Amino acid sequence: MNFRKLMLVGGALAAFAATPAQASIIDNPQFRVLGLVIVWGADAADNTPVVSDFVIDTAAGAGDADLIAQDVHTVVTGSLTPTPDSLAGASPFELTGTSLAASFDTDTNTDGVLDASDSFAGFFIDGTSDVTANNQSATSFYVASNTAFAIDATATTTTATNFTLADIGYSLSVTQSGDDGLAFGANAQFPHTGGATGGVATGVTALSDMATATNVFTGNQRTAATPGSIASQSVRFDALYTLGGAGGYDLSQGAGEIEATVTYTVFVP
Repeated sequence: MNFRKLMLVGGALAAFAATPAQASIIDNPQFRVLGLVIVWGADAADNTPVVSDFVIDTAAGAGDADLIAQDVHTVVTGSLTPTPDSLAGASPFELTGTSLAASFDTDTNTDGVLDASDSFAGFFIDGTSDVTANNQSATSFYVASNTAFAIDATATTTTATNFTLADIGYSLSVTQSGDDGLAFGANAQFPHTGGATGGVATGVTALSDMATATNVFTGNQRTAATPGSIASQSVRFDALYTLGGAGGYDLSQGAGEIEATVTYTVFVP
């Protein structure tokens, strides 16, 4: 009798030990990465290279926020030299079809302007000889992003005598990589699958086309292609301005001057 009782107790203990204790642990890791566009170049004090725009996409269709309360200023294309904020002097002339050379620049002292300190020899001309203003201005800024973005531009006249915004031709393109004193683009891709001019608005050919905010670029992919730094994931946007439009300046347009301000706004659509 006692033996059977012990066996029953042992069986009960065995059944209890076969049911392990249980506990539930709940974890909930969460990450949310906003669309980000970083724009850099010079600043208002001519420091460079400086990030002056840090744009985040706060919500779809709800607009963006720029976390840096200053603006990017452009640099001279191919360098980190800040773009001058005002006219530095008169544009040199370029002579073609002369006995001096196939193409001859009147800026003989290479200071970038035409003034009384320039001089050159007399030259023979024929029916093809011509003169035009050496009148191109090439400026740039840099963009790194983790998302597709777009750019609007508005042009306003600062100073004008004889010329108008319609007399300044315009084109925009993208350089994927290079070294302008700081290497860029080694880990970047074009912000549009169409390459250097992909996503660039084709109908904007003069500053007069930007009298109001006008789209000049719409991308379809991020610039960051592989892991890297801000600079290595950046591309360079290059704007080219030409006095006289696509055909260049002609003497029939007379003497004068024009200075404009072009404001670019980078945003996530």
